[in-house]
Amino acid sequence: AAHPGGSNTELMRNLPRLVQPLTTLARPFFQGADMGALPTLRAATDPNVLGGQYFGPDGFAEQRGYATLVSSNRASHDVDAQKRLWTVSEELTKVVYPV
Repeated sequence: AAHPGGSNTELMRNLPRLVQPLTTLARPFFQGADMGALPTLRAATDPNVLGGQYFGPDGFAEQRGYATLVSSNRASHDVDAQKRLWTVSEELTKVVYPV
């Protein structure tokens, strides 16, 4: 899994109007979409990645920088929530993987 940090993408430009002034002020701290893509690319392509690892930017507050191994929040380790998400995903996509 991975997160892009603060990345200047279309997602940021299409936030609700009330939030847009804040993103305008914070924009200098965002990185480009190319750098924001690195954690996802590393998680998907690095042959040394292990299941359950989480990647994000290596800079201050994980907001910008190169992809590195980071910690996920406590909620991401909730096995019951993981099972519910898997079940709902299978139901919504009509794709079932035997696990």
